[in-house]
Amino acid sequence: MKNMKQRFSGFLGGRNFASAVFVAIVIAAVVLVNVICTTLTEALGLYIYPQQMPDFTISDTFSEVFAEAEERGESITVTFCMEEEDLKLHSTGSYVYETAKKFKEKYGDFITLRYINLVTMYDGDGNDVSEELKIYEKDMRGVKQSVAKSTVIFRSGDNYKVLTDYTSGVGFVDFFTLDSEGYVTSYRGEEVFASMMNWVLVDDHGVAYFTVGHGETANQPLYTALTCAGYYVDTINLRDRRILSDSSSGEAKKLSVSEMMEKLDEADLILISNPTSDFERAAEGSGVTAELDLLDYYAEGGGSFFVTVDPYSPEAKMKNFFGFLRDFGIEMFDYEDGDRVVRQTVQDLSNGLPTDSFTLVTEFGEDEKAQQMKNLLGDSRVILRDVSPLKLSGKAVPLLVTSEDSKCYAGGEVTDTSGGYAVAAYSEMLSQTGKTAELFFIPSVYLTATDAMVTNGYGNKDFVYALFDVLYGMDDMPYGTNSIVYDDTVLENLTMGTAKGITAVLLAIPCVIAIAGAVVLIRRKNR
Repeated sequence: MKNMKQRFSGFLGGRNFASAVFVAIVIAAVVLVNVICTTLTEALGLYIYPQQMPDFTISDTFSEVFAEAEERGESITVTFCMEEEDLKLHSTGSYVYETAKKFKEKYGDFITLRYINLVTMYDGDGNDVSEELKIYEKDMRGVKQSVAKSTVIFRSGDNYKVLTDYTSGVGFVDFFTLDSEGYVTSYRGEEVFASMMNWVLVDDHGVAYFTVGHGETANQPLYTALTCAGYYVDTINLRDRRILSDSSSGEAKKLSVSEMMEKLDEADLILISNPTSDFERAAEGSGVTAELDLLDYYAEGGGSFFVTVDPYSPEAKMKNFFGFLRDFGIEMFDYEDGDRVVRQTVQDLSNGLPTDSFTLVTEFGEDEKAQQMKNLLGDSRVILRDVSPLKLSGKAVPLLVTSEDSKCYAGGEVTDTSGGYAVAAYSEMLSQTGKTAELFFIPSVYLTATDAMVTNGYGNKDFVYALFDVLYGMDDMPYGTNSIVYDDTVLENLTMGTAKGITAVLLAIPCVIAIAGAVVLIRRKNR
C-alpha cells in the first residue's frame, strides 16, 4: 500500500502527469467545442442546411379552419387519378400520397381519399366516374383544364380545385419546387395540400394577373404561393389586350378596350415581375388607350399591385414604368457620378451572409403594417440579394430595412454610409373616385427566388403570405408549413455578425482552458 502511494505521488510530480494533463486539456477543449456547436445547431438553428430525409409530419396549419368546417357538417374528398398501388410506386406521387395519408390520420372522417383509374373510368369502389370527370374539364370560372394520371382533385360540396402537371414531365409538379433548369429542389406537399383543402371550403377567390410582354420573369415559387393564398393565377398582355385563360386553344382572342377594362375590374392583384422593357403610354389627347393608361384605370378603381424589379435596370430604358412608381412616392435611391446616374446596391458586413455580404438579412420597418407582418412571422427573417435602396415620399412607407451598419455600393466603390436603407416599400394612392390603390415594391428579384422561398431557415415564403394577408386582405395563409429541401446548397442561416461572435467564443474557450492548464503545470513545476 505504501509503495502504491509513493508511485502515485511520483506520477503526480513527474513528466508523465504533465503530458497527461496536456492531453486531457486538448480533449476537453475539443469536446467542449463540439458541445457548443451541437447546442447552437439544435437550439438556435445556426448551421448550413444539409439534405433532409423525407419528413411528412403535418403541422396545425388550418386546424381551426378544418375543425369549424367539420362542425358545420362539411367534408373534403381528395381524388387521385391513379390507382393506390401505382401511386405508392410513383417517384413524385409517392410523396403526395404520404402527405395525404398524414392528413387523413390527423383529420379522420373529415377527409376521404379516393383513387380512380382513368383507363377503366372506375374508382376503387367500382363506381363509374366518367360523367363526374367531365365536370373537371373546366375550372369553377369556366376556364378549360385537363385531367391526367398526375391530377389531384380537391372537392367540398360544389367547390373543387384541380391540380394537373401539364408540361414539366416531373409529375405532381404543383407540390414541388423546380429550379430554372427544371430540377426538383424541394417538396412543398403540406403547404399545397393544406391550402387546397382550405381553397374548396371557401366560395370566393381572388384573381391575380402577371403582366407579360416586357421580359417579365415570374417564377414558379411565387405562382405556387399565389395559388396557395387563394388566387386564380393568369397572365395579361396589356399591349395586345389578351388574357391567357381566354384561349381554349392557341392564341387568346384580342379584347376591346372596354372588355379589357371589365377584366381589370375583376382583378384583385396585378403582378409586374422584373420587367426589362418599358410600358407604353399614349400621347395626351391621342384618344388611344395604351398599357399604362390601363394600369392607371386599374389604380383609379382601387387596384392592388405587386412589383419587383432588377436593381440594375436602367431608368432611361423604362421611364414610363419608373414614372408610374413615382406616382406612388417610390423611386430608386440612385448615385450621381458626374453626368452618369449609377444604380446602388446595399452591402451589410453585419447582417450579410458570410459568403456574400451583398446577400443580407433585413429588418422590419416601424410602420403599422410592417409591424403586423412582423408579428405574423415571429422570429423568421427575410433574406435578400442584390437589393437597391429606396427613396420614399408621400404615403410610401418602408416594410423592410437594412441594419445601421449597411452601406451603399456603386461601381465597386462606397457611395453612402448612412445605413438603415428602405429596401421594400408599401404605398397607397387615393384616386379621384375616392378609392385607394395599393402597391408593394421591392428593387430586387430575389425575394421569391427558389432557394430563398424553400428554405426553412428564412421567412421569405411566410413574408409573401403576410403581404397577401396584411396588404391585400386575403385570409387563412399557410404560415409555418415546412418544405423538404433536396438541394443541400441552400443558404446558411448565419449572418456575418453572428459568425464573428460565435468564432470569437469558440476560439476563446479552448484558449482559456489552455491557459488554465499551463498555469497549473507551471505552478506544479515550481513547487
